Amino acid sequence: MTLNLRNAIRQRSGPIRFVVLSQPRTGSSLLTGSIRWHPQVLMQGEILNRHYQRPDLPDDDGAQRFRVALSSSDHDAVGCKMHACQPDAGFERWESAWDALADDPSVKVIHLYRRSMLAQLASWRIAGQLNRWGDQTDVAERPVIEVDDGELKWFRRFNAIAYQARLNRLRHHSILPIAYESLRDNWDSMVEVVLRFIGVDPIRLEPCAIRSETRPLEQVISNYQEVAGGTDV
Repeated sequence: MTLNLRNAIRQRSGPIRFVVLSQPRTGSSLLTGSIRWHPQVLMQGEILNRHYQRPDLPDDDGAQRFRVALSSSDHDAVGCKMHACQPDAGFERWESAWDALADDPSVKVIHLYRRSMLAQLASWRIAGQLNRWGDQTDVAERPVIEVDDGELKWFRRFNAIAYQARLNRLRHHSILPIAYESLRDNWDSMVEVVLRFIGVDPIRLEPCAIRSETRPLEQVISNYQEVAGGTDV
């Protein structure tokens, strides 16, 4: 498709709008941060995070916050990130953003998740312990943690319920499920799938970050054999 034809189509119908539906520690910052470098994409931040502030985004109206973030732009695609559940002070004031998303099936959804919830929980625990939710590559002495079996069961239920509650309302949306493990192990091919899904040219994008945790789970979790049960690696 020529550039002039693409521009004519976009001007008639507007940019493709999309949401990255994720949970913490599923690679969402890696994916969205890398997509941001695509010249055809306007990638907004995590709009339901109290730390993400912009003068044009209201503090008390989630629906309007959602609409403004995905408003028309000079790009072919515009997107944002929304965690399925993010317990935070005042988070409920933005809940209507999910109503706005559910009411607009033209918005595409990239469902990013992690197959190993044990690895996700470990990453979450370590980020909290270090108080470092972004780059941790400069941390020389990485913590070793212990995971309680009850905590893991709770975390699995929490993740499942959070995702299911959101996805149940998005049955009429176009949804692309992407596992963190696939993104990690097959970066180029999975990014191409994502770019085609949001309707932009599938150019090669370098990862915006490198993995902070390279140890096997057996070295991260002191009681790994006890909690893993051979089924969640």
